[in-house]
Amino acid sequence: MQNGNELHNLIATALTGVVKQIKAIRYYPSQHPALQATAEESLRSFEPILAGGNHLSLTVRKEGFLFDDNQIAKTNQVLVQLANFCFARRIQYLTFLADLNSSDLHHFVHYLLLDPQIIQKQGGIQIILEKARLTTIWTNVRDLDDVLQRKEEIEELPEEEDFDPAAVLTEGDEADENHAQADAMDMDTLLAKMEQEKIDARFQRFIQELIPLLRLQLIDESRGLVLRAFLLFCRCATGKQYSEERKQDANQALDQLATEEITNYLVAYMFATETNQKGRNTLVQVLTFLGSRIANHLMEILANESSAPKRKLLNEILARIGQAALPIIYEYLSDERWYVVRNAIAILGDIRNQESLAQLTPLLQHDDIRVRRETIRALTKIGGNRAIKILLQTAAADDQELRRQAIISLGAIRAASAVPTLLSLLKKSDWSQRAIDLKKDTIRALGEIKDPEAISELTKIIRKKSWLHRQLNDELRTAAAAALGDIANKNTRNVLEKATYDRTAAVARAAAQALKQLDKAKT
Repeated sequence: MQNGNELHNLIATALTGVVKQIKAIRYYPSQHPALQATAEESLRSFEPILAGGNHLSLTVRKEGFLFDDNQIAKTNQVLVQLANFCFARRIQYLTFLADLNSSDLHHFVHYLLLDPQIIQKQGGIQIILEKARLTTIWTNVRDLDDVLQRKEEIEELPEEEDFDPAAVLTEGDEADENHAQADAMDMDTLLAKMEQEKIDARFQRFIQELIPLLRLQLIDESRGLVLRAFLLFCRCATGKQYSEERKQDANQALDQLATEEITNYLVAYMFATETNQKGRNTLVQVLTFLGSRIANHLMEILANESSAPKRKLLNEILARIGQAALPIIYEYLSDERWYVVRNAIAILGDIRNQESLAQLTPLLQHDDIRVRRETIRALTKIGGNRAIKILLQTAAADDQELRRQAIISLGAIRAASAVPTLLSLLKKSDWSQRAIDLKKDTIRALGEIKDPEAISELTKIIRKKSWLHRQLNDELRTAAAAALGDIANKNTRNVLEKATYDRTAAVARAAAQALKQLDKAKT
């Protein structure tokens, strides 16, 4: 068994897993595979505690869970709420046996979620567990020897024909559905009042009524109501026609609603196939408005999302949040998963904040080439003198692939200050294929930058003859002719006209096309 502090931390983690199961059962339909996965994940968090045949016995109080008379994670409000939830169902002692399994955990949480009145109608949670022959979790039986004896007795008894676990859960579902329908009607009426309310004090009181109702409506059928409530708060938080008091109240309401559970709900609504484009755009706006309140959770969702279209939507939201999301995004740049780092870099590129350059530069040395490539793309999007200097340094570095991408990027952003460095790269004598490919990229970049300073060197390349490396030299000459066409300067006409008669067909064609570009530009 672990030492005291370590054991307390493990228990807190295991109980947090139960909370995750509660959220999953409330959120997903009954046959969704995520429910089984969540139960198995929860079981894994119990395994270090129950290893070696150990059992876990907890005392349940309104203010929290106690182990050996010491409260587990006193400041953890999630566990305090779970303890309160169990206490309301008259659970005072809770024991998990060493042979705990994911199925028992899943069904125990299901029964735990029943309305307290239904639980009492069945004789209490322990009676339900025993009738369901769920014997690895026990409530309100304090003596462990008594628990183990009763477990043995129950497992030898035949199943009760009169007890149908599914029927008990169905009864609970029906009660929940009736409550949800009544709450939805109340919420609809309350929203209508709030949308018309002129007095700030009344509006503030209505908020206190609405927030608990909204939290109960996180079901598919109430998506329209939930979105309507968020749109109301977003409008009131920003509208010029509203008082500062109302704006503040609306922002505070959004603070309360920016929970992990509600963020998951809104993101799932955005991803749903039945959500039309207009609704999806509205959800993007709402999630963007929630901003830094939910940026961390959006990054967590993004890190685990395998669908490219969904990742694109999340990237868009985080990029729209902009500077407020930067501190969160920076944290993910050191993640061990290359694709998580790549996603974070892509968002920084879309935000285009100069401050991000300092965070991005070290990633040019990242072990994964895909991360290094994305870093170059981000630097290119951010632009500016500092980004150009970093790209220039990369263009002269040893990483051949990054050198080429950096050179192409300098051309894409038309970095005139890069021309001297690019010209110096052309003057290096190296006839390897890698060097020629690099020079061709450099020539293309010079053409895109359109700086007349490059004309002289490009003209030399077109006129240069090389019998020893004729094919490679002709590749450079062809690229140079095309680049002169991009620069479209009248001083290049003579050299291009002569090149149209070149013995190398590719050079002649490139020169002819370049002349057409000059004619179009009227030079």
